[in-house]
Amino acid sequence: MTRNWKGVIETLSDACRARRLLWAFCLACGHAHRVDPRKVMLLAGELTLRDLQKRLKCERCRQKRGHVLPHDEEWDGR
Repeated sequence: MTRNWKGVIETLSDACRARRLLWAFCLACGHAHRVDPRKVMLLAGELTLRDLQKRLKCERCRQKRGHVLPHDEEWDGR
């Protein structure tokens, strides 16, 4: 794996440029889900990861206690 991105991933467009998926975690129940930032941008437009956290609702427990982190590996050539 080669890491070409230098810098902090703070927005959805940063994640897209870095070719990174995101992890969304529920701090209430521990449920985790991988998120494609390209799909989120189509639905919600440009957001910071912090603003995205505020909008997330857990699919399992329905709480709004989300946390978002960039995934460590690059996505494949899709």
